[in-house]
Formats: sequence, C-alpha cells, structure tokens
Amino acid sequence: MIKHPDLAKLKEGDLFWISVEKLHPTQFCVGIVSAECKRLAIEEHAAKGELQQFLCKEGSLVPVVIGPPGKTLYLTDHHHLCAALWRAELPKGEAKEVAANVLHDWSDLDSQAFWDRMYEHHLAWLYDQNGTGPLNPSFLPRYIGDVLNDPYRTLSRWIRDAGCYVKDELKDKDRSMCDEDTFVPSAKNAAFFIEFRWANFFRQNIVLDEKPQIFHLTCELMPRHPDNGFVKEVMTLRRALTEVIRLIGCNQLRTVTYDGKGCLQSAKPIRRKKAG
Repeated sequence: MIKHPDLAKLKEGDLFWISVEKLHPTQFCVGIVSAECKRLAIEEHAAKGELQQFLCKEGSLVPVVIGPPGKTLYLTDHHHLCAALWRAELPKGEAKEVAANVLHDWSDLDSQAFWDRMYEHHLAWLYDQNGTGPLNPSFLPRYIGDVLNDPYRTLSRWIRDAGCYVKDELKDKDRSMCDEDTFVPSAKNAAFFIEFRWANFFRQNIVLDEKPQIFHLTCELMPRHPDNGFVKEVMTLRRALTEVIRLIGCNQLRTVTYDGKGCLQSAKPIRRKKAG
C-alpha cells in the first residue's frame, strides 16, 4: 500500500494511504449518529495502536475516482467512515488517513462530462438532507467536515444493522489489505444507494417528534456524545422505531436495542404470544 502517493502517478487499482481532508464527498449527507458509533470504534482501535490494521481491511477501503480539476480525489463510498475519522480524537501524532483504492481515473474529462459519467455509473448521490434533487454537483461539500447530518439516514442504517436489508454482502470485510499494492472490487451491488432510498422512504412516511431541521448541522458543527443536542437526536430516533416496525414489518427490529449513543447494544429474542 502506497504511503505519501504522487497523485499524478496513481492508476486504477492502486491502494494508498491518504488524508481524509483531501477527499471530496460525492454526497450531501450522512447520518451523524451512525458516524458517531464508528468514531468511538476508531478511537478504541487507535488507543490500542491498531488503527491502521482496522482501516486497511477490505471492508474499510475507501473507493475513489480521480477527476477534474487536476487530480482531485472523490470518495464514492464510506462517507460515514471518513466523517467518523475526521471527528475522532486520536493520540498525538496519529494521522487521520484512510486506506483508499482507485476505481477510475477520469481526470482527463471536463467537469460536465466527468459528472455525467459519475452519475451514469451510480458513483454520486446528488440529493440533499431533505431528499431534494438531483442537484448540481457544484453544490457538493468541498470536504468531509461540510457534509450535513440527515437523521433519516441513521434510521436507514439502524434497519440495516437489524438485518432488514443488505447493502453489500460480496466483500470479504475482514481480509487485511495492508500488505497489498492493488485491489479490484470483485463485484458491484446492483441496489445502488439503497441506504439513501430507505432514508427517503422514511422521510416521506414517518414524522419525527422533533423537527429534523434542528439536526441539519454539518459534520464539523454537529455535537458529539454526550452533548445534549446529540442525545436528543438519538432519543428522537429511538422513539421513531415503533413506527418503523409498523411501517415495514421487519420483525428483526424487535430483537435489537440501541444505547444512548445510538449504537447497536444488544439483540433480544422475540417474545411470541401464547396460542389461545
């Protein structure tokens, strides 16, 4: 895996370490509550001196496309992981770098052709925190700290945690890539942006008991646990789960609980009613 890469020399399939600050988002939003759980895991790995080993597993590789202007790096997945790392408090001297793999180098295209190709290949989600779009990609956040929080995106992640849908079951998530030089994804998930589609479905069908706009802060400004503002969002989403269960009928949701940080805490057996 390349350290301190020369961006002009990167090519499709290369694996390299890169500062999260240098990656440009291709979506407007993340679910900060979900990202916060990742932040806590990142800080735990860092405290044990295991952060690089954690980040260079296949399931944590950040896919990027090289595009204009110049050799700009656009991350096309793992925005939550990048947001979590950006928000993490690491030991002194620990770099906030992710392990990335080059999907494509389309830097020779002009801006319009580049974004047309990104959209055609399902590599950008151009809908905002209200589900409005597709928007002009010129409005995308310039770096991960400017990505906005969407509470419905966390609800979508929660039902994924419960097993109500699968985003990508083709990765060997725990395979270490630390000593590899190249990586080519084995397959692509046909259900593109399924987590955002679930978020928009919930947005259209579930009314939170707090206005979601109060949580529409950037990754940089959104409070961390245990700040009251953060806990307020967690409790709001936990109260919404009953309506989620009624709406989609996913019984797995009855078996999971989430703690005050919004992280998956435990699974409980479903209590079945006695006949008669």
